[in-house]
Amino acid sequence: MAGSNMNETPDGGLHVRTMTIEAFARKYRLDEEEVNRLEDEFGAAAPELVLLKAARRNGLPEE
Repeated sequence: MAGSNMNETPDGGLHVRTMTIEAFARKYRLDEEEVNRLEDEFGAAAPELVLLKAARRNGLPEE
């Protein structure tokens, strides 16, 4: 089941919303060290799902 920020594309894939690292950090209350790590890895923005996976690998607790 897709969440509210994911939509199925015509070819059956998923379209995931791109977020700025700053907005992602506010939403998930990340500390400055994690924000810097994500910015170093992805730049200013990335798909939210990619950011979630990367943050969880580094210790972001599951909700």
